[in-house]
Amino acid sequence: MAPAEDRGPSEVCEELDRTILHLFDVLESLQTKRESFNRLVEQGWFSLSKSRYAMGNKSVSALQYGPQMTPLTRVNTRKNEEDQVEFHVVSEAADTSKPKAENTTTVEEIGPSDQVLRRRKGAGKTEVPVQPQEEISPPAEKLGKQDPLTWFGILVPQSLRQAQKTFQEGICLAAEIASMQSEIETTRRRYRALLEEKRKLLAKENVLEPL
Repeated sequence: MAPAEDRGPSEVCEELDRTILHLFDVLESLQTKRESFNRLVEQGWFSLSKSRYAMGNKSVSALQYGPQMTPLTRVNTRKNEEDQVEFHVVSEAADTSKPKAENTTTVEEIGPSDQVLRRRKGAGKTEVPVQPQEEISPPAEKLGKQDPLTWFGILVPQSLRQAQKTFQEGICLAAEIASMQSEIETTRRRYRALLEEKRKLLAKENVLEPL
């Protein structure tokens, strides 16, 4: 590509043609991905409805959500050289190991740094240590990444697994759609800038044209 100060109207027109063709290609791809995204959403909700029908409406609802949640999917954004925002989905593996029993006790040495509350039972009786609240309910970071399917039981229907897989695919597709929309906006700005450059070049030629 020739430098901006050296190219004439013909070079700008050629770049305009390439830009508008690229814009049409991206718009066509965006329309296709939007249709695929809509199908995924419909399929996901249909599979979720089948799960509610099989397990019961109250067995698949917000009442089964975990008290502490940690995301398994994150979306990272960055800008490229053309000031276009790109979206990337980063998935983290869930911890499929069995959770420890809540009543499991461990023997530990109590030192001066340990904060343990003791409940008195009266004269002549031993004191019963009571664990602090933060040890009873560990933060979400200590629990690890849990598969959300475990909230609804151990043996879940296949339709619920299919709903999870469909929505996960929808998240990845939504990130692609967002990246394409950002690319369209960048291409439109580029096209308007080229039109303005073409107008200035034509105006300059008209001024320099002999009478």
